[in-house]
Amino acid sequence: MAMPVPTLEPDQLLHRLYWRVPPAWRHRGAFAETWRFIARSQGWSPERLAEWQEGKLVEMVRHAARRTAFWRARFAALGMAPEDFKRREDLARLPLIGREELRDNLEAMVPDSQDRGVLQYASTGGSSGIPVGFYRHTARTYPTEYAFVVRFRSWAGLSDTSREVMCAGSAGQKDGQRALWSQDRRRNTLALSSDDLTREHFAWMLPLARAFKPEIFRGYPSAVSAFASLLLEAGERLPVRAVITSSETLYDAQRARIEQAFAAPVLDLYGHSERVVAAAQCPAREGHHVFSEYGVLELLDEAGQPVTAEGAVGEVVGTTLLHDYFPLIRYRTGDRAVYTARRCTCGLPFPLIGRPDGRLQELLVAADGRRISMTSINRHDDLFVAVDQFQFHQKAAGEAVLKLVPGPRYSADEERRILAALEKHCGPGVRLSVEHVERIEKTRIGKHRFLIQEIAD
Repeated sequence: MAMPVPTLEPDQLLHRLYWRVPPAWRHRGAFAETWRFIARSQGWSPERLAEWQEGKLVEMVRHAARRTAFWRARFAALGMAPEDFKRREDLARLPLIGREELRDNLEAMVPDSQDRGVLQYASTGGSSGIPVGFYRHTARTYPTEYAFVVRFRSWAGLSDTSREVMCAGSAGQKDGQRALWSQDRRRNTLALSSDDLTREHFAWMLPLARAFKPEIFRGYPSAVSAFASLLLEAGERLPVRAVITSSETLYDAQRARIEQAFAAPVLDLYGHSERVVAAAQCPAREGHHVFSEYGVLELLDEAGQPVTAEGAVGEVVGTTLLHDYFPLIRYRTGDRAVYTARRCTCGLPFPLIGRPDGRLQELLVAADGRRISMTSINRHDDLFVAVDQFQFHQKAAGEAVLKLVPGPRYSADEERRILAALEKHCGPGVRLSVEHVERIEKTRIGKHRFLIQEIAD
């Protein structure tokens, strides 16, 4: 029996008035401070922006060299004083920091005088399958990040209160159960569970989304592409002004399918859980604008040298300009992007990079055919905090093996907790088992893969 179309909660006058208030008044605090600055700085010349960025970089690196045990030791080993770091080019004198080094030196990277009470531990396995922890600031991290997202939306004439349908993993919980959809009237969003996106559910998801009258459809590229395929298959449309993708690599075939289905431009947002660099497309879509006030992005070749040839590919290495409470410097993201010296015709002062690549695109396949994004499985919490490495293996739909290298804190209770969380997230139709291994094999080029899948087409 087909599920009836759910009923949306109507907008209230209070919500409509709230949405009309300028964002800096609604959010205050770190958001307002960041928003007021970056709304101005996007009007600067490229030269003025680069000069400001270099000054902020010098300030951040010297802060880390003085205040953190990790960077004090590194500067001492290099025979450098904090004052010896004077310009952007001096980054090349500092070592690159990988995920393993971050994991092994986490506490030494927190400034000595930092109030630990405002820090929140988080971790992510990322696309590498190597769990790594880091710290967020309870009052600054999310509001600051959100200010950049709001500015990115403003480039397309959209605001933080533009009506938005979100299709990015779970839609949350309702009455203790996995929710297939949820509505947040304050944020003006409607969330649809991409983990439950089947033809049966699409039959009510589409009219529900239409009733919401969205301006934006946002989600993981894999989820949005799946929704677009169902739209095309049904010969239907969902009118929106823009589609926003993030958290996975957006491939050309996906972009084409999405734009065909929605008849709207796709704008991609690139970032990381560790929040060292971020970039996004403007409506001109001539590349990803690197947020110069957010972090310093380097593109390096395999020898660790800057990539400077037009169209060449390098690894994205980032240094935060925002998070003095946990200053990550020259952090290797494991992602790759294309170098370009071009400037966008839109007139924004930010440097461009070509398409960021390297994010996980594989999907776990449930017994009923549902596709479950690796990004949505790998939530940014402490699920794998007791695991050194992990990797999913799938040879048949509905079955998957989680191979993991237990860490010192691993226990039977931890294993039960991990399985329970994964089974709750994946829902029915995916049977999970755990296999303990001594190591996770790397690919030919030395990378870790999050999912090994051998399902016959």
